[in-house]
Amino acid sequence: MITNPVLSNYIVVPVLSVVLILLLITVFRRKDKVWKKILSTARLILILTLVFLLNLRPSVKRYNAEIELKNIDVLFVVDSTISMWAEDYGNGKTRMDGVQETCDYILQELAGSNFALIRFDNRAQILAPFTQDARSVSDAFSTIKQPDIYYATGSNLNVPYDEIKDLLISSSKKEERKTIIFFISDGEITDGSQLGSFAELEQYVDGGAVLGFGTKQGGKMQADNGYSRKYVQDRENNTDAVSTLNEENLQKIAKDFQVEYLNVRDASEVSYMMDAIKSGSSIRMEEAEMITYEDITFYLGAVLAALLIWELIGLLLERRL
Repeated sequence: MITNPVLSNYIVVPVLSVVLILLLITVFRRKDKVWKKILSTARLILILTLVFLLNLRPSVKRYNAEIELKNIDVLFVVDSTISMWAEDYGNGKTRMDGVQETCDYILQELAGSNFALIRFDNRAQILAPFTQDARSVSDAFSTIKQPDIYYATGSNLNVPYDEIKDLLISSSKKEERKTIIFFISDGEITDGSQLGSFAELEQYVDGGAVLGFGTKQGGKMQADNGYSRKYVQDRENNTDAVSTLNEENLQKIAKDFQVEYLNVRDASEVSYMMDAIKSGSSIRMEEAEMITYEDITFYLGAVLAALLIWELIGLLLERRL
């Protein structure tokens, strides 16, 4: 079993312990028979235990599962330069928050495909070669951290070219497979370089999109100086630096790959792309000798809901805990 807690156990355990103590005091102060107090105590402990387990979001292993396989290779290319932490996505979120939300959505919608991940800042790095293990790719996204301001040398969208080429060519060598690319960036180039052409790679691409994150108004980027958090500074003006979306560069890359460009403001905006990709793919069911994970939160929630309904009915009938 694996867990993915919503809130830290350091918060949940003390809160639930205090709630349990207060409820038990209330129960044992009542002038009920002992067996009723014991029954009430058991119900309260069970309810709070289920709340604790729901917070853990547990998943159980399944072996040799029947999975739906698609003939699709999906390549994520993610800009991880400092500007991707500008706070102009959604309600005060960073661009990278939006990237992770959107890519998690794509991973779920295209489950059964092969996925690969390249990230780039000063250099490019293949975090995951093509694999059907979507969870490992999702975990790889979580390893992308904001670069240190002293390490960063500016944005250059040409950096991942060779890594993209290698993975696209490897995908093209597979029979009867479609290769989808999602190039993800804010489009900024700040190191003085000129945007090169990706047109040579278009022959290996069957679809996808260039996804832009950010706004033309721009956003500031927090930086950790080791003692406290402050915004990245514009050294020329001695003010807070502001990163803005450069759609012209992103549209040029989209044209080179012959795919669509989209400025993403919410993960759901790419849903129509998922429908188009899935409709053009072939699917087969296969008994796979692999480990998968099934989220059991729904089952725990159903039991908790039943208990709470029982308690509500009791209150409506003027029964005590």
